[in-house]
Amino acid sequence: MNQLAAPLRCLIVEDQVMFLELLQRLLEGQLGLEVVATAASAATGIAACRLHRPDLVILDLSLADGDGLPVLAALAQWCPGAKAVVLSAQAAGFVCPEALEPLLLGVVDKTATFDTLLRVIQELLPMAEPGRSALSLTPAQQRIYALIGLGLSNKQIASRLALSVATVETHRKAIARRLGLSGAELVRSAALRAGA
Repeated sequence: MNQLAAPLRCLIVEDQVMFLELLQRLLEGQLGLEVVATAASAATGIAACRLHRPDLVILDLSLADGDGLPVLAALAQWCPGAKAVVLSAQAAGFVCPEALEPLLLGVVDKTATFDTLLRVIQELLPMAEPGRSALSLTPAQQRIYALIGLGLSNKQIASRLALSVATVETHRKAIARRLGLSGAELVRSAALRAGA
């Protein structure tokens, strides 16, 4: 089942050229990933989504020609099932539009370590076949759900899992949506599961 048939096709959208080149070199060395394109603007990122049909986009929010969110919209249109990781200095204040939340794998601050980014990306690697039952959570979502059940706050969960608070919040929303639970119902359900 865990076949490494084809690597994950990755697009990096980043306007700081030196950072873009470093990130490309680091990601190209990762098993299961292939950087198929890079883009330094939202316009070239949108064109790259259409041309290369990536499985994963690493996206800066602040680009030379404006906001990076139109790249996410293009990804949704041209690459159904693809995911995105927001990698930005604005990560702490980022609120994803609800329509684009299903695309978002995580949010990583540029001040975080490369290992933090890799941990977020690796959540996508095992997801070869999307099992979409209401209780099928990704491994990261399962860990976060368990920690919610222990009564930990988003900040405590982020610290324990070495993730950003924004990434934990994104996963928490996805868990609630997938399980069809509101915030309070999610906490109660997770606590009941933890006590079982």
